[in-house]
Amino acid sequence: IICGVGSDEIIGLLCHAYAGPGDEVVFTEHGFLMYRIYTQATGATPVSVKERERTTDVDAILAACGPAARLVFLANPNNPTGTMIGLAEIERLAKGLPGGAILVLDGAYAEYVEAYDGGAELATRLPNVFMTRTFSKIYGLGGLRIGWGYGPKAIIDVLNRIRGPFNLSTAQMEAAEAAVRDRDHVDRCRAENTRMRAWLAEALAEKGVPSDTSTANFILARFADEAEAVACDAFLQSQGLIVRRVAGYGLPNCLRITVGDEASCRRIAHAIGQFKAQR
Repeated sequence: IICGVGSDEIIGLLCHAYAGPGDEVVFTEHGFLMYRIYTQATGATPVSVKERERTTDVDAILAACGPAARLVFLANPNNPTGTMIGLAEIERLAKGLPGGAILVLDGAYAEYVEAYDGGAELATRLPNVFMTRTFSKIYGLGGLRIGWGYGPKAIIDVLNRIRGPFNLSTAQMEAAEAAVRDRDHVDRCRAENTRMRAWLAEALAEKGVPSDTSTANFILARFADEAEAVACDAFLQSQGLIVRRVAGYGLPNCLRITVGDEASCRRIAHAIGQFKAQR
């Protein structure tokens, strides 16, 4: 195990340790933006792979992995789409990668999926699989910046050689330990998120705003085009509601909407209904 200033730092350490000029780092087209940013910071070449209906396409990733591939980043569930693939497909991906390539499973939203280990068992069993996790999502500790990585000892040893010796404070570590022990909180948050996520997706679909089946703590609401998404965002802001535009992720016609408590979900569904009625 290695700890970092959010899982972002672990992702950065992986790129600096394993990628550089002449190497390639592979990720899906709607994957976390930091994959590309850290890749470019190291001088390596980012390789973006098409998804299938906003869902990871394992065959497309394998086809994109040439001899220069060093890292393959896969957020599962993905941000901002909320979609995910099963562990059997992930294992097929890991076993199909060229020699020397590491599959990095970004499990930032793993806790929102019942009975899903984020790929920990695969990272225990396979020498080319590494998992990252964070306390920023279901634990609600985003501002404290606490993340961790898990995988083969050989990879951990490499990352520890370039990790800053004092990257996490005692307060961060103690908060993380307390959060891990509070299983009731995690179970309650997962159950409530699952309930309201389904309600919100259905409520918006009834108003003509579809979304894919999400396994995270948000839904990706799809509008007719970018203009409608931007107009809806502006209307929501006028009502004191903040959502996330995701044009930077190649999804200009979408808004990512976090699943809040029941009152918040009902409020935003009502506001989007008002917006659609005005169109």
